[in-house]
Amino acid sequence: MRKPFVLASSVMLMTVSLLGVSQVNAEDAPVTPVTSAPAASPAPAEAPAASAPATAPSGTSKDPLDRDTVFGDFHHYAIGDVVPPLYRSATYNIAKWQLRKLPAPVAGSHWTYMGGDYILITDAEGKILRIISGDIIYR
Repeated sequence: MRKPFVLASSVMLMTVSLLGVSQVNAEDAPVTPVTSAPAASPAPAEAPAASAPATAPSGTSKDPLDRDTVFGDFHHYAIGDVVPPLYRSATYNIAKWQLRKLPAPVAGSHWTYMGGDYILITDAEGKILRIISGDIIYR
């Protein structure tokens, strides 16, 4: 067990221990040795509460790289939102999606890049269909 220590300055005296920090004005209290308090006994273990399963039920599993939102151009976008025209341009169109380990785009859509993540958007209106973390490239 570590011993508590005292930090002193001309203005403030601070006593730091494993149980917490206490402050006293240096003028109000003399410097005294610090003694450690007895350790509190641990609380009895409780039975774990029922929680949701760690993985989704089979057939509806979600890839851990899938995202619900993306942040780009100082705005949060979610699935179903329409991206700005810049991200619908040929400059941001990802034609070689296989090299980035992205799934094939569905008909009438293409992959684009925004805020460090990959976004599948519709060709016509730029509506977000899917968001995948940029970390997919390291998979």
